[in-house]
Amino acid sequence: MSALEKRSDPFPIKIFMIYVLFYAGQAMYNTYLNLYLYDHGFTQSMIGTVTSVSTIVLVLIQPLWGVLSDKSKAKNQIVGFLLLMSALIGLAFYLSEMAVWLAFCVMLFSLFFSPAVTLQDNYTLEVLDDSRWDFGNVRLGGTLGYAVCAMLVGFIIHENYGQIFWMMGLFFVTTGLLYFRLPRVAGHRKKNQKVKYSAIFKDRTLVCMFFFNVLYFMGTSFYFQFFPIHFRETLGASSQMVGMLSTVSALSEVPFFWFAYKIERKFGTEKVMLFAGIATALRWLLLFSVTNQYAVLAVNLLSGCGYVGFSYCLIKYINDTVPKGMRATAQSLNGILGTIFSKIIFAPVGGVLADYFGTENVLLVGGILMAVGVVLFKILFPMAKRYMEAHPLVEENAG
Repeated sequence: MSALEKRSDPFPIKIFMIYVLFYAGQAMYNTYLNLYLYDHGFTQSMIGTVTSVSTIVLVLIQPLWGVLSDKSKAKNQIVGFLLLMSALIGLAFYLSEMAVWLAFCVMLFSLFFSPAVTLQDNYTLEVLDDSRWDFGNVRLGGTLGYAVCAMLVGFIIHENYGQIFWMMGLFFVTTGLLYFRLPRVAGHRKKNQKVKYSAIFKDRTLVCMFFFNVLYFMGTSFYFQFFPIHFRETLGASSQMVGMLSTVSALSEVPFFWFAYKIERKFGTEKVMLFAGIATALRWLLLFSVTNQYAVLAVNLLSGCGYVGFSYCLIKYINDTVPKGMRATAQSLNGILGTIFSKIIFAPVGGVLADYFGTENVLLVGGILMAVGVVLFKILFPMAKRYMEAHPLVEENAG
C-alpha cells in the first residue's frame, strides 16, 4: 500500500466494535465467575485446582488451533467458530449447579475461549499489515467494552452472579457471527509444509520476553482469580465495587493502547517492558498493604501500564519478526507458556496459599518476584539482543 493510500485508509470500525463486544463478554467472566463459584461452595483451593486441570487440557489442545489457523483459508472463521462454541458452553452452566458440572463447564469453556483471544489478535494484525492504523488503536475497543460492561453488570446483577452466563452467550454469539462476515485472511503455511518449531526459540530476545511475561502472567492470573473474592469477603466491597475495580483497571489501559505505537517507537521494547514490570511490581506491593476500597481502585490505575506494556510489545514483536507461516503458532505459544506457569503450576498453589495465608500475602510474594524479574530482564535482554545482532536468524524454507 502506498503512502497516499495509507493516509486515506479508513479506521477499521467493524473490527474495533468486535473487540468492544468480545471483551465486554470477557469482563463478565473474569470479574464474576469465581464469585459465582465461591458462592456455590468452591474454596479458593478448589478454584485453583479447577483452573489448573482445565489449563492442562488447554495446553494439549491450543497448539492445534494455532496450526489450524496458520493453515486455514479463513482465519476469521476459526475465531468465529471458537466464539460460538464459547457461547454454547456458557449457557451450559444453567443445566446444573452441582460442583462437578460447574467445574466441567469451566474447563470446557477455557478450551474454546482461550485460543480465541490469541487468534483474534493474530487475525487483526494480519488485517492491519498494510494499514496506517496500529493494533493498539483497534485493541482499544476491547478496553472500552471491558470497562463499561464490568461496571454496568455489577449494578444490574447485584449478588445474582448466575445472570452473567446468558449475557456472555449473547455477546459471544453476536461476535462469532460477525467474524464470519469479516474479510477472509488465509494462513500463510502451505498444507504439507513442515516447520521446525524450535526456530521460535532460536530468537533469544523473544525467549527473554516470553519468560519475563511468564512472571507477569503469574501475578495477573492470581489477581483475576482471587482478588475479587478478597475484595468482597475481606475488604467488604459490594458487587458494584467489584465491577468498578475491573472498570478502573480497564480504563487505565486507554491512553497506553492509543499511543502504544508511538511509545514503543520512542522508548524501545526493552524500556517499555521494564517500565511495565516496575509498575506491576509496585501494584502488587501496594495491594498487599492497602485496605481502603477507594485506595484499591486508585492502585489499579497501574494496571494499564503493565498490561499494555507486556501484551503490546510481545504481540508486535512476534508479528514483526516471526515468519508469516508461524505467527499464529508463536502467539499461541506465548499464551501457552504463560498459562502453564500461572494456571497449571501456580493456580492450585496460589489458591492454597490464599486460603491459609491470605490473598494479600500472596500478592506480596508476587511483587517481590516481579521486582526480581525486572532486574534479570535488565541484565539478560541486552545480552540476548547483542547476540541476535551478531547471529541473525535466517528464515528456513521448509519443504
